[in-house]
Amino acid sequence: MDNPEIEAMDKSIAVKGSTIFIAGVYGTGKSTMCSVLSEMLHIPAFSAGDLISATNGEQYGVNKAVSDKNKNQILLAERVRQLTQENQKIILAGHFCIFNADNEVEVLPESVYPALNISRIILLEADIQTIISNLRRRDGKNYPVKSVSALIEKEREQSKQIAEQLNCPLNIYQMTFTDKDPEYVASLLR
Repeated sequence: MDNPEIEAMDKSIAVKGSTIFIAGVYGTGKSTMCSVLSEMLHIPAFSAGDLISATNGEQYGVNKAVSDKNKNQILLAERVRQLTQENQKIILAGHFCIFNADNEVEVLPESVYPALNISRIILLEADIQTIISNLRRRDGKNYPVKSVSALIEKEREQSKQIAEQLNCPLNIYQMTFTDKDPEYVASLLR
């Protein structure tokens, strides 16, 4: 583990295996998927970024870079610990990797994932042009193909590595951006 504060927090977790982690790079539809899954399965859904922002006051997106990813992961782990004590299961949208201010891929600290009580990882993927188009619509910014491609590759690599470390199932799902997406993902969780 790479962060002693998160390691200590991991030992104090009340509910093991209560988080369904919906991962994927920016623009793959994690937020929409989590919202629909929440309604279908009657499980509360949260965004890792929103949980962090609500705690530290930072806003993330096209014009804001993460100032302290290690501190943010500690904040996230603590908030998820609270949520998993209040709820039998939660759905959490998040990342394994992010862009820094120069559109370079940064891997998030691996020490946070044991503290998130993850029971299953669902990695959402989409073709690169769809992701770039979604990001252009969302952020009003053109992301370089090379950068997005590197992010997709590293997100997949990290999802496999974390699933192995946590000894939890990993499903990789190629988004179609139709009603079939949540139906299929929900079937994995039933």
